[in-house]
Amino acid sequence: MAYEYRNLAYDLRLFEDEEMYSSAVKAPEKHNAKSKPKREKKNIEVDKPKSTIRKVKRRKNNFVNISVAVVLAVMVVIVVGLIIHGQVQLTEVNHKITAAQKTLEEQQSLYTQLQMKVDASISTAVVEKYAKERLGMSKVANSQKEFISLSEGDKVEIASDSNDNVFDSVADAFSSSGA
Repeated sequence: MAYEYRNLAYDLRLFEDEEMYSSAVKAPEKHNAKSKPKREKKNIEVDKPKSTIRKVKRRKNNFVNISVAVVLAVMVVIVVGLIIHGQVQLTEVNHKITAAQKTLEEQQSLYTQLQMKVDASISTAVVEKYAKERLGMSKVANSQKEFISLSEGDKVEIASDSNDNVFDSVADAFSSSGA
C-alpha cells in the first residue's frame, strides 16, 4: 500500500520511514464503535498498483504506435520501390530508343548508298552501253531517219457522246443502215 501513491510527480513520501507513513495512512481508518467496520474487497485489478495499469496502457499505445510506424514504413518503401522501378523502365526505354535511332541512321545510310547505285545503273550511259554490248544495238544514223509530211493539214476528230443508252445505239444502227 505504500507504493499506491507512486503516480504523483513529486511524491516525497516514498523517502519517509515506513512506520510513519503507515501510521499516517492508518489514522484516518480508525472509526467509532458505532460505525460498522468496512470490509476490504480483494479484487485483482483493484489491488494492482496504478503504475502496472499504466504500463499495460503504455504497451497498448506502444503497440499501436509501432504498428502505425510499420505501416508507414512499408508504404514509404513501396513508394520508393515504385519510383525506382519507374526509373529503371524509363532508362531501358531510353536505351531502346537510342538503339532504334542508331539502326534507323544505319538503314538510311544504306538506303542512300543503294539509291545512288540504282541511279548510276539507270543512267543513259549505262543503258547505251548495255544496248550496244548485250543487245547489239547502235544509235540511229541520219540515213535511217524518215520524215513524213501531211499535206492535208491538221485534222480534228470529235468524239461522240457515249452517254446514250443501249436502245439509242441500236436505234441509230438501224436508222443508219436503213437510210
